[in-house]
Amino acid sequence: MNRREWLKCVSALAVGTVAAPSLLAAFDAYAAAQTPGTSLQYFSQPQISLITAVVDIIIPRSKTPGAVDVGVPGFIDQMFANVYAKADQERYMSAMAAFDKAGGKPFLQLSDAERKALVMKLHAEALANPKDTATALAASFVLMNKKLAMTGFFLSQPGCTEVLQYSAVPGAYHADIPLAQAGNGKAWAVETALMF
Repeated sequence: MNRREWLKCVSALAVGTVAAPSLLAAFDAYAAAQTPGTSLQYFSQPQISLITAVVDIIIPRSKTPGAVDVGVPGFIDQMFANVYAKADQERYMSAMAAFDKAGGKPFLQLSDAERKALVMKLHAEALANPKDTATALAASFVLMNKKLAMTGFFLSQPGCTEVLQYSAVPGAYHADIPLAQAGNGKAWAVETALMF
């Protein structure tokens, strides 16, 4: 083993040591969210209703289950109760309050079309880095929920096996085949670069 290979191994070990507890906590949060009868640990019922409405817009039900169907709101509740630091919890709660006011009236009082339009508008503004503090805070709520919804959804069995392609034991090696044959049009379960 030369010096370069040794440094790669040591850096991979260091990254694994840092990332493993967070990843294990995310898996634990997902498992707890899937347990029937699990009550809310962090959010109040009105707050989880707002989160549920937002994640349902981000990953709606289609031919496959949506974010709400696989328990993403419970996953988010578990993540905030058991994984997120106090500063991140406070930032999320401030962003939720700003988001709830962004539509002119409480988000849950808006029509379905108004809700979707507001989420899409704030998502676009978040990507454009808004300068207005209230808009930036409300827009960051959409991005935080998008990240959490995608994490929770793709940790779920339907997200990993029905939306992404999954092979517990990969088969034979096939070199130089068209991309359309390499995955039946689906991304692999290790990739989560999806947009809503």
